[in-house]
Amino acid sequence: MPRLRQICDATGVLLIADEVMSGWGRTGKWFAVDHWGVTPDILTTAKGITSAYVPLGLCATSRKIASFFDDHYFAHGHTYEAHPITLAPAVAAISEIERLHLIDRAAETGAYMGARLRELVPKHPSIGDVRGLGLFWAVDLVKNRETKESFNSMADKVAGRTLLVDRIAAEMMNRGVFLQPWISHLVIAPPLIITREEVDTGIAALDAALVIADREADA
Repeated sequence: MPRLRQICDATGVLLIADEVMSGWGRTGKWFAVDHWGVTPDILTTAKGITSAYVPLGLCATSRKIASFFDDHYFAHGHTYEAHPITLAPAVAAISEIERLHLIDRAAETGAYMGARLRELVPKHPSIGDVRGLGLFWAVDLVKNRETKESFNSMADKVAGRTLLVDRIAAEMMNRGVFLQPWISHLVIAPPLIITREEVDTGIAALDAALVIADREADA
């Protein structure tokens, strides 16, 4: 991220941070770019800003960009722009994040969850990589750990074929745990209020479900 900031500054390109999924404490900081001390020119975000109780999107800019429109009028608006029914939950959600210290909690519990996920790597040959920050993780599934060959591709999804990650997600649902399957990896993004005991429950379900992938991985 610091290198991207340098390149954008050197070439006159705006750095835009998409924090729709990674903002509002998800990664253990208010925004993911905060991990690298980088300030984007434009930041877009949504979802966590209201804790997803109501839809709300936000686009923030630097003062330099905002002041440009003082002399370059830009007419734009939405039917529900600045709607109080969306803004009130945003204020309430941010207050709760601060009151419950959820950002610190996401960092601490996320470190625990990351360690538990990495414990699965030597047990399951189908795991190609475990990566994440805070309470935002992905488990990549591969047919061959050396070549990183995936079980499925975007073409499989478009064609409507049953994906391996979907079968694993279904097995986890049978065990009472929901996660997001996406083509070749599993997205793990629990509520910021999750406990370590609940993390252990989810890891146990994943551990059991990954046997499905292990059976089809190259030995």
